[in-house]
Amino acid sequence: MLYMALAVLAGILVSSQSSFNGMLYPFLGVLGVSFVSNFLNAVTSFFFSLVYFHRPPKLKDLPFRSTMGGVCAVFVLGFSGYLVAQLGTAVTVCLSVSGQLFMSAVVDHFGWFGSERVSFKAVRIPGFLCILAGVFIINFAGGSAFSSVGNQWFLLLLLFFAIIVGCVTVFARMFNYDASRYVGKLDGNFANSIVGAAAAFLILLVTTGFKPPFGAALKAPALGYLTGPFGTVACVLNSLSFAKLKVFHATIFMLIGQIATGIAMDLVLLGSFPPGKLAGILVVCIGIFLDKKFTAKEAA
Repeated sequence: MLYMALAVLAGILVSSQSSFNGMLYPFLGVLGVSFVSNFLNAVTSFFFSLVYFHRPPKLKDLPFRSTMGGVCAVFVLGFSGYLVAQLGTAVTVCLSVSGQLFMSAVVDHFGWFGSERVSFKAVRIPGFLCILAGVFIINFAGGSAFSSVGNQWFLLLLLFFAIIVGCVTVFARMFNYDASRYVGKLDGNFANSIVGAAAAFLILLVTTGFKPPFGAALKAPALGYLTGPFGTVACVLNSLSFAKLKVFHATIFMLIGQIATGIAMDLVLLGSFPPGKLAGILVVCIGIFLDKKFTAKEAA
């Protein structure tokens, strides 16, 4: 029961982090959000290492290639803020999880990153089709809920872009996992976060003519700066729950926390949650559930 609660809490924190990035986006932009979120994540990981291990993070034996998750995080964290600002937290989180499922299936099928090769089975197709159906329901039945998106086809593009963000998240996690093999999960998270912060900052300097818009950071809601700490704590709780629960159960409980928090955040920040939007999210969640259920049976 404890680890189920930890999985739900991890989902709540992940969804909250996306909302915080959405709060920062109008003030900092994509690269600014990437820098701030990665930097605060690194600071939090550094603090956790001091408290838990009584030492700073150890990176001596860590290959640089294992920190490329930080570069992936520049894309994921920055654009998650943009997508939340356009689509809301619930839709962004839901479609990002779907993208993670799609890319995980590809990684497993081809055995990328040294993972065990697991061929794609036709039994997973119904779940994936259900997810795609949910995307179209969100677009065509819930499209009126996205007042900031003027064109329905641009909205559809954003919905699929949210899935792409989820796909890139898989690469970030694979690099993080590779780093954890050398220095442990917390130190690996620190290394990837600091590389991500450095990459985002350098790109930001170049694209702004060495005049980063950090003056606007003072105008951003203070609550938004919880993005880094929430991300780190979610990472720790996620590791604990997945170590003690079956992957299927841990994933579902985490998804419950993510979607419930996303809907609550949208209600608070946007003031409403249209039925069409909710129906699409539920169809996507059914697809995720079916996929996880079928893959769990295959693994048993």
